Amino acid sequence: MSEDVTAGPSLIKLGKLANARDFDKLEGLWPDALSGGDYTWRELIPIAGQVGRQNAPTRAERMLITLVEWVETKKGTETALTAVREAASQQPNAAGLSKLARRLYQSQYPAFEALPDLLDLLLDREPKLDAALVLVDLYVRLQPGAFALDRSFLVPGMVEKVESRTGQLTLIFQDRRAEYGPESVLKLSPRPADDFGAMLLYVPGKLRELAASDPAAFVKLALRSSREGRVMYKDLKGHLVQLLDEKGWKDWWNTAKPALKRDPMIGMSDGSQPSFKLLRQADRFEDRMRREFDFAKTTQEKLQKVLGLLDELNRGERSGETAAVDDALMVYLGNGVAKLAMTSLAVNPAMALAGLALHSEIAARGVAVATPNPRAAKQVLERIGDPGHLCQELPENLLMRVLNYLREAMPDTWGAVWASVLMRTGRRLCDTITRALLEANQLDVLASALRQAMEKPTASPELLCWAWRSMHSGNHAAAFLATQSGLPAAKVADAMFALLDGSGRLYGMSGEEKHLKMLENARTSFAVQNNRPLLALLEEADRAGALRLKRVIEDNAGLSPAQRTQLLGYLRARYADIFIEATREWQDGAVIYTTEDGMRRTEAAFNFIVQVEIPEVARQIGEAASHGDLSENSEYTAALEKRDQLASRATRLESELSTARVINLDMGTTGFVNVGTRVTARQLETGAEEIYTFLGPWDTDVENRVLNYQAPLAQAFMGARVGETVTYGEDGAKRTWEILEIEAAL
Repeated sequence: MSEDVTAGPSLIKLGKLANARDFDKLEGLWPDALSGGDYTWRELIPIAGQVGRQNAPTRAERMLITLVEWVETKKGTETALTAVREAASQQPNAAGLSKLARRLYQSQYPAFEALPDLLDLLLDREPKLDAALVLVDLYVRLQPGAFALDRSFLVPGMVEKVESRTGQLTLIFQDRRAEYGPESVLKLSPRPADDFGAMLLYVPGKLRELAASDPAAFVKLALRSSREGRVMYKDLKGHLVQLLDEKGWKDWWNTAKPALKRDPMIGMSDGSQPSFKLLRQADRFEDRMRREFDFAKTTQEKLQKVLGLLDELNRGERSGETAAVDDALMVYLGNGVAKLAMTSLAVNPAMALAGLALHSEIAARGVAVATPNPRAAKQVLERIGDPGHLCQELPENLLMRVLNYLREAMPDTWGAVWASVLMRTGRRLCDTITRALLEANQLDVLASALRQAMEKPTASPELLCWAWRSMHSGNHAAAFLATQSGLPAAKVADAMFALLDGSGRLYGMSGEEKHLKMLENARTSFAVQNNRPLLALLEEADRAGALRLKRVIEDNAGLSPAQRTQLLGYLRARYADIFIEATREWQDGAVIYTTEDGMRRTEAAFNFIVQVEIPEVARQIGEAASHGDLSENSEYTAALEKRDQLASRATRLESELSTARVINLDMGTTGFVNVGTRVTARQLETGAEEIYTFLGPWDTDVENRVLNYQAPLAQAFMGARVGETVTYGEDGAKRTWEILEIEAAL
């Protein structure tokens, strides 16, 4: 006990007295040992225990009681309880210690009303004091409202009540209850009062209050209760949606995210759905930002770090919850992006522009960084040439920062730059840029961009889709478009048809995701107002125009089947005669009809021959020729034969593809058996019902009765209507069917 400088007997001397059974002298030295030795009270307890083991339990008990009372005086009740527990392990049968323990527990836990009766029950029930105190400690920790685990249950429980006279505990486990007595209470493992999972189940109000008042403390609580010491975004969101509902979560996250990033004890990963972990030592937000900026692998990653911080500051200022940022950090980042702009100038001017934009924005906040050069924007832009290339070089958030920077730096010419970007950008920025150009009265550059988009629809798909949507929206954009004599609705519709056809063919040939997105966006935009604008154009068309539109619609590779059917149906209702020529497709020997899948497979087979097999055979011919004596070179002869076969097959496929047309839904809704129909028929000889599908030669699946419409059996069915009979075959093998149902096969 080094806290007392008074010299006392040495621990060795006390131990020797105990072993020598010189108990009188040992008891005489005991007060001095308590008040002044270079040892702790814990080291004295085994000496008293040794006295008990020397058949002097009364003396040992007296010494231990003296020690515990001294600890209570010097250290307080809580430490005295620790001392009495250790003393009980030495003298488990000491009645005096039991009485002292009873007093100490009641002094330490005066608010636990059931404790006096529990002490009577447990101390009388268990003959060994140390074992009894284990139970007492457990009950003390399991007061009403406390949390505990029982491995028989998947979730923690909460103590509902304590029956003091019997020691019976009742716990709630979600929707179940369980009871425990002195003989079974050891199955329970107490959990801390701030156990996150238990609080979520039983006291969600406390968590709700904590989340609102201190988001960082809420997340730390969740982290401390996690086995892995890590919480994923989706789990955090799940907890808060449970506490606050979906809208409450969104509001909380917008407010909490900056606070969580700035907490020195929370590690938060990057991304829109970060993970969280508790740090072992404090890590200041400013230090993390510097480190992340310095060690980011690419220039773009460095700029994105700074952009994220600026966005966060801007959001905070808009909501009135500005988060303080160290001025030194802002100076460091501001000068850092300026240096990045300089180093990127030669290799990536677009990224240099982004660095200048962020540097300018930081300077505009009053940060003492190097003064921006107002002429730098134009000089860097000249290196890029076509500003539209910015779309390929910069992500959307950096691109928007660059555009705003150019608007400030080039007040006389920014509109043309924005319009160039407009022709290459995606939908979200397209809406933003067009709105800004209209509001700034930059009408000429916008009109010029629209005219160019009409000329090359697949080069500016988003702008063209914007024009069609806006033309029928009734807003200020529609008013502007109405003033443009060169942009009538019919002309924009033709451009949209061209966009659909081009994007459909691009996707059909490549299968790339970007072409599919362009196609889907064009379909959605063109079908605005449930196709009413399109139907109005069809209504206005004369017969020649209707015939032209019919061909455009039928041959269009991008129209959805439903839209094609609706538009052709509307045309048929007005000009039925223009469809007469298309009612006998199976008789047109100059055309091969097929499905889109059949067309795609055949195109792929042709491309494989031309791009893979023929070049490979050419390589084989070259190798064989290098062996000399071609007259007896069988490898050379075989390669030549294979080349001729492949060339013949490629020529045939190329010829067939040039005449191929895709089966449309309209062909399957003629009311009679046609190419693109599925027929249910009853064979009269057997009475069996059979289903036949009539598609193209590249779609045949005889096993599943999918027939080539050019096949003899299929030709026998062509033109038949429901109720009519079809006969096929010669005498002895003749079969007859009755047509029961005809429907579109696609």
